Amino acid sequence: MHPMSNAGISFGGLASGLDTKAIIQALVAIERRPIAALEQKKTSLGKQKSLFGDLRGLLGKLETAAKALKTTSDFLVRKASSDKEEIVTASAGSAASAGTYNLRVVSLAKAQVNASSGSASPSASLGAPGTLQLDVGGTTQFIAVGGVVNGVTEPPTLERIAAAINAADDANATGVRAEVGDTGNSGNNRYQLVVRSEQAGTASGFSISYDDGDPAFQAVINSVGSNVLTQASDARVQLNGGVTVTRSSNTISDLIAGVTLELKSDASPTQSVAITVSNDSTATTKKVQDFVDAYNKVVDFLADQNQLDADGKAKGPLFGDSTLRALRAGLRTIAGSAVPGTGNASFQLLSQLGVKADTAGKLTLTATALAEALATDESAVAAVFTSSANGIAGRVVAQIDVYTDSVDGLIKNRTEAFDRQSKDATTRITQAERRLTSFEKQLEQKYANLEQLMGRLQSQGSSLGAFFSRR
Repeated sequence: MHPMSNAGISFGGLASGLDTKAIIQALVAIERRPIAALEQKKTSLGKQKSLFGDLRGLLGKLETAAKALKTTSDFLVRKASSDKEEIVTASAGSAASAGTYNLRVVSLAKAQVNASSGSASPSASLGAPGTLQLDVGGTTQFIAVGGVVNGVTEPPTLERIAAAINAADDANATGVRAEVGDTGNSGNNRYQLVVRSEQAGTASGFSISYDDGDPAFQAVINSVGSNVLTQASDARVQLNGGVTVTRSSNTISDLIAGVTLELKSDASPTQSVAITVSNDSTATTKKVQDFVDAYNKVVDFLADQNQLDADGKAKGPLFGDSTLRALRAGLRTIAGSAVPGTGNASFQLLSQLGVKADTAGKLTLTATALAEALATDESAVAAVFTSSANGIAGRVVAQIDVYTDSVDGLIKNRTEAFDRQSKDATTRITQAERRLTSFEKQLEQKYANLEQLMGRLQSQGSSLGAFFSRR
C-alpha cells in the first residue's frame, strides 16, 4: 500500500497502512475546539473583571475629588494672614468669614517653672527618705522619695526627687515634670532641680513643699517651692479695641470664628496686629483642577475601551459595553448641565467658570477664568458645584454611587456576573476534558483493534499466497 495524505493526516508504515497516531491526534484536536473556545471566554471574562476593577478605582478618585467640592465650606477655601507674624500668626478654616480683625497681644500664657538654688552634686544623699507635697489645681499629691529597694535603703537625691515627681505624673497625670539641670558653673550651686508645669495658664500652676524628711531634703524642697522662675499666667488678648479676654493657651481658636491664632510675643502689648481673612482662590482652583483631572481619567478609560484596531476589530473586551456607554453619557450630561438657582445667570454652567469640554468629552480648566469668576460672585460660582438640588459635585457623587455601591452597584453586579460565568466555564471545561479523555481512549482502543485485525488478515493472506504458490 502506498503512502498518501489527506487533510493533514498521513498514512503508511503500519499494519493498516494508516498513521493511526496522527489520525487520533487530529480527531482529538477537532473535539478540543469547544474547550479552547471556553478557555478563551474565561480569559476574556478575567480581563473584563479586571478592567471593571480599574474603572472602580478611577471612579473612586473622581468621587473623592467631587466630595471635596460638594459643600460651600469645602469649595470656598479661606486663608488668614497676619501683618506681624513675629507677634501672632493665623490660619483659617472653612467657617471663617472674610474680613479684617485687629488685636493686641497684651500678654502670653506661660507655664510655671520653679528651680532650687543649686547643689554640688545631683546624686549626693539628702538624708533619710522623705515625702514632698505637690498641689496642682486644688489636687494634692504626696510623693515619697527614697526608701528600701532590694533590702537597701536609698536616700533622696536631686535625681531621685525628679524621678519621683515624674513617676507621679506618669501614674496620676499631675501635669508637673522635673529634671536636674547642669548650669555648668563650678562650686556648690552647679546642679539645680527644675520643676515645671507641662501646660501654660494659671489653672496649671502648682505649689511644692515638704511633708517630712531630713533637713537637707527639706532645704531643697523649700528652695524649689520659693524660687519661681516663671509664674503661671493666662494669655490676654484684646480684639478690635474691645474687652480684653484671657485664655489658658497661646493657641486660641475660639476668639475669631473659624480662625486659629498662635500668639508668639507680648514684647509690644500696645502694638495692633491686623488679621485678614480672605478667599484662597489658589486652593479652590487646585480642588477644581483635581476634579477635572480625575474626570478626564475616567473619560480616557471609557474611550480606550471603545477603540478599533487596524483591521476594524474591537481592541478590548469591553468594546461597546452598555454599562460604560451609560456611564459616559451620564457624566457628559452632568458636566454640560446648567445649575439653576445660583442667584446669577452668568454663573450656572461649568463653561462659565472656565471649565470647558472638548468634542471627546474631556474637561479643561482655565485658572484665570475661574479666579475672575470667584472675584465676581463667589457664592454663585460655589453654587454651581455645591447646590444641594443640582450641584455638579453632588450629582457626580450620586452618579458614581450607582456604579460603585457595595450592595447593589452596577460594577458589583457585573463583577459577580463575570465570576458566575467564569465558574460555569471552568465547570464546563472540566467536564469536556473528561469527555475528551474518554473519547481519546476509545479511539486508541478502536485503532488498536483495527491494527490487530489488519495484522491477522495480512498473516492469513500471506499463508494463502504461500499455499497457492506451492501448487
